[in-house]
Amino acid sequence: MHLLLVACVAASVVAHGWMAAGGGHGAGWSLVMAAMALACSFCVVDLLRRRHDSAPVRMALGMAAAMALIHVLMVPLMATAGAGTLHAHHGGGGTGSAAASTGGADHSTMFLLIAVELVAAGLAAAQLRRRPEKSAEYLR
Repeated sequence: MHLLLVACVAASVVAHGWMAAGGGHGAGWSLVMAAMALACSFCVVDLLRRRHDSAPVRMALGMAAAMALIHVLMVPLMATAGAGTLHAHHGGGGTGSAAASTGGADHSTMFLLIAVELVAAGLAAAQLRRRPEKSAEYLR
């Protein structure tokens, strides 16, 4: 289960890096995506280094839940702020798809990223539940 958690968090790093490098929503969103990729990479490293410690798993749980919430809140922001960029590609009959023109950051990509974050949070919660004695130390 731990390797699945690491894989989910690593997939989040790759997805955020891909969206940051795509730059389809401008420099501001690219910086936000790069910051999210950096935050996720710290979790991956910590999960790999301290495999038997509950602290990195709790951190991954918190970060995954927070990022899923942030991404859910970003969907309507992308719809309103990106009306001139992202949505212009949907009805214009251009040669490229919206995902290709925005570095892959369309709504379906965002929902996929939300799903990855929720799976990571679920795996982290399940892993903490398997180690109740170590989790109980944190609560004291």
